[in-house]
Amino acid sequence: MVTRTQTKEILEVLFTLPPEKVAEVYDFVTFLQERYGQRTTMDVSDAWSEEDLEDLMRASLTYAERTVWAGEEEHV
Repeated sequence: MVTRTQTKEILEVLFTLPPEKVAEVYDFVTFLQERYGQRTTMDVSDAWSEEDLEDLMRASLTYAERTVWAGEEEHV
């Protein structure tokens, strides 16, 4: 089972990749799941949990640090 830390580390790396490479990662993960993984049901509800909101906030801040705020430092 993947830990929370591993999940966060994987997501952080994915945010650095161009879209076409993310698609390749997805294809590879799908291949591995079909070959070795067990299918599990996913919660597809539209409700956002507190954890979902915290993850979104963290990801948004990380993205802003890498893009928006990084550009401001160049202009100072």
